Amino acid sequence: MTASVELTPAPSGSDGRILVVALTGALDYSNADRLRENVRDTLAPEHRELVLDLNGLEFCDSTGLRALLDIREVLGERGGAVSLVNLNARLTKIFRITGLIKAFAVATDLAEALGAARARMGSSPS
Repeated sequence: MTASVELTPAPSGSDGRILVVALTGALDYSNADRLRENVRDTLAPEHRELVLDLNGLEFCDSTGLRALLDIREVLGERGGAVSLVNLNARLTKIFRITGLIKAFAVATDLAEALGAARARMGSSPS
């Protein structure tokens, strides 16, 4: 059975420098490369912050974690960051055990993530 992950851009109510996307399904070796490509295709030059809503992400393996780190690197090159929102208990445990919880901004909800992203952009050059 092949896993799938769907990336859905969502309105963020921001100034256009923040992209919010929801991931649903499973993120693993069978689709991690496709996710990387989809995110790169979805990011516009003006995007400095990416908020990933993981509420619907049911599974993530090490290849999926690598894809998320690669996406973080792309945003880092722009002077931005990736925020993770709505991690379920299983994903939170995986991110804590691997130490990757420190590699991302983590928020409990979208409003918190957007506020933190705006604060980061306000304290750094555009």
